[in-house]
Amino acid sequence: MRGLRRAPAIDMTRSSIVARRYAEAYFALAKDAGDIAGWRNELSAVVDVFSHDEVGRAVVNPRLPLSQRVRLGLDLLDGASSPARNLARLLIERRRVPLLPEILAHYDLLADRDSGVVRAEVTTAVPLDERTERDISNALSERLGGSVQITLREDPAIIGGLVIRIGDRVLDDSVRTHLQQLQAALA
Repeated sequence: MRGLRRAPAIDMTRSSIVARRYAEAYFALAKDAGDIAGWRNELSAVVDVFSHDEVGRAVVNPRLPLSQRVRLGLDLLDGASSPARNLARLLIERRRVPLLPEILAHYDLLADRDSGVVRAEVTTAVPLDERTERDISNALSERLGGSVQITLREDPAIIGGLVIRIGDRVLDDSVRTHLQQLQAALA
């Protein structure tokens, strides 16, 4: 898209890279099984179980024997599918349970990419009516050549206009940015 600029680089820390690799492996298995949505639901359930403070602390507690931590985690996932349980076991064994939310986020990105969905965050100073939201969505879909899912945010600090973020690309057509550019030009 014309007018888009790159946002600051995402911090790809070691943990983020590791989370992405787990997500890619799990996604590949889900795709092979032909059930991307079902596997996503299973992964989300694993994230939910391990996001409880006491559970999350217990499965990473080095004072507990590994076998006990694994058994606890798998007992809590009693109704989960074998792939979800296997992922949980692997994450417990490798002390990677804290990466689960990030693994889920990467999985969602892979699923979107696979289905041709583009996610856009649209920030405006005031709430949009349904027609304007639909017009923005249609314009983005046409421009990007695919289905666009919009998340709306309000930020009165932008004064007016809008800011569209798609991945690492940003189209900033806000009044605030125009005023800042004018101020810089006059300085």
